[in-house]
Amino acid sequence: MMEKVTANKHFNTAIAHSIVNHRLERHQESLYFQHWRNCGLCRELLSKQKQTTGFTMMLQKPLATFLLSGHSTIPYHMLCSEDAVLAISFSCDEINQKIRDIGVNPQSKGQPKFSLCLISEIDAYLKHGTKFHIPPINVFFVKSGFMLQALFWTWLIPFGSVVSYGDIANWCGKPKAARAVGGALHNNPIPFLIPCHRVIGKDGHLTGFSAGIKIKRHLLSVEKRI
Repeated sequence: MMEKVTANKHFNTAIAHSIVNHRLERHQESLYFQHWRNCGLCRELLSKQKQTTGFTMMLQKPLATFLLSGHSTIPYHMLCSEDAVLAISFSCDEINQKIRDIGVNPQSKGQPKFSLCLISEIDAYLKHGTKFHIPPINVFFVKSGFMLQALFWTWLIPFGSVVSYGDIANWCGKPKAARAVGGALHNNPIPFLIPCHRVIGKDGHLTGFSAGIKIKRHLLSVEKRI
């Protein structure tokens, strides 16, 4: 059982590992998030776990890819490898560009079991706001260290929580780079899984979502934030 966080209690490696691998219950996620968002020592420990989650620059493209589409009221498409998600997009043109960029023709049969389960869970999330399992990801389409950092901290924002672009900039060690964070999240290759919809303006306004504010509002609505 995880230790209860208090004002004077910092994380140990086991807690940090559980957080970055999304192995906590929803109430635990919220509890620990309220601590690490304000604690530089614990963020440093979380950051040291970054590579174990797949947040490292990928130079080698996957040998096989698979293309799947969701069946909810909001259309979306997912590109994955045999063991990780590469991209999710609300646009056919965008996902097709990703396919051209990676240079591997996706297979239409034999999709990995995890990807079929994820599609089903995301469909349920979009309809009912149920939390879905976070699978491994592959950040092949991320091309800068700053973007990788911004996406990592966004990846850790728990279901039902929101932060500002300035918060992400501060956690990246660049407190004046809120606008750059916005640019990085606008190019997030894996929305839903890296929940950039949970990042909002400092004044509470909804801005900067590549699929449009209407979809961002819907995602926050199903998570009961608006």
